[in-house]
Amino acid sequence: MRNRLVSIIIPTYNRAKELKRCLDSLRQINYQPIEIIVVNNASRDQTVQMLRAQFPEIKLISLSENHGAVGGRNAGLKHAQGDYICFVDSDNVLTENFLTELVRAIEQSQDIAFVSPKTYYCQKPKRLWFAGVKISLLTSRTRYLGLNELDRGQYDTTAETDHTPNVWLGKKEIIQKIGPMDEIYVMSYGEADWPMRAKLAGYRALFCHTAIVYHDIAYPKNLKENIMTRSSDYRVYYFARNRIIFMKKFAPPLNFILFLLCFNNLFALIYCATFIKYGKWHLARTYLQGVRDGIKLIPRIKKLSPIDITL
Repeated sequence: MRNRLVSIIIPTYNRAKELKRCLDSLRQINYQPIEIIVVNNASRDQTVQMLRAQFPEIKLISLSENHGAVGGRNAGLKHAQGDYICFVDSDNVLTENFLTELVRAIEQSQDIAFVSPKTYYCQKPKRLWFAGVKISLLTSRTRYLGLNELDRGQYDTTAETDHTPNVWLGKKEIIQKIGPMDEIYVMSYGEADWPMRAKLAGYRALFCHTAIVYHDIAYPKNLKENIMTRSSDYRVYYFARNRIIFMKKFAPPLNFILFLLCFNNLFALIYCATFIKYGKWHLARTYLQGVRDGIKLIPRIKKLSPIDITL
């Protein structure tokens, strides 16, 4: 039986060097047929020139302004011809058989909507970044399984995951049923929203341990330091804001009230104290702005139920 076409969508913004490395690694993969769609979020660097000179085979979608990771993925989705859609952030290096393994995993059952690979740090190729995620719909805590651990095979089991970040494969027919990514997020929590909507519609998201990718994100020098202390104001703002949006959409009503009154305030206190500890006063202010704007959006956000997804 012939392989199904996979559309690989890569949103990017001012990452010409990282994007080239990502595309070079895609040229080495052993799965065919594929189409590669790069969505340029109005980059101001040499991204377009590099793509036209070195990767003429890709489909280039150029946006007039930066729509963020979520908007970029949705823009690429409109042009995708594949039965499967593989979303790849541009700061990744892909292994030869990562896509073959993701396709094999997603074809195990009709109720599998999304599959994510085991992910390591580029700088520390034996240290795990992602081996599945668990999200509490009471506290909102997002726990990355295996984060910063040495891989000793402790996560070598395919298992369900609540979140598919960074790189993942999805079935186009299921995406068409549950709808595109919610662009209210812009970035952060948009990837978590999709598997949660899929679950409401009766589908599953999986972590696939046999598919391997490497994420070029800084490895923390101090493992006790929260990674958010090394983030931009842009990322911190949407992280704080979108936590509230996500919980309003998916948490049971009583859970959301407890989250808003207790746990959201607790997280704000912890994060702001950590930012101040490391001299990042501006990040503390930005985090609180995100919380404020997230609360303002609550009346606009609808609590989702299975009927909302399946209509």
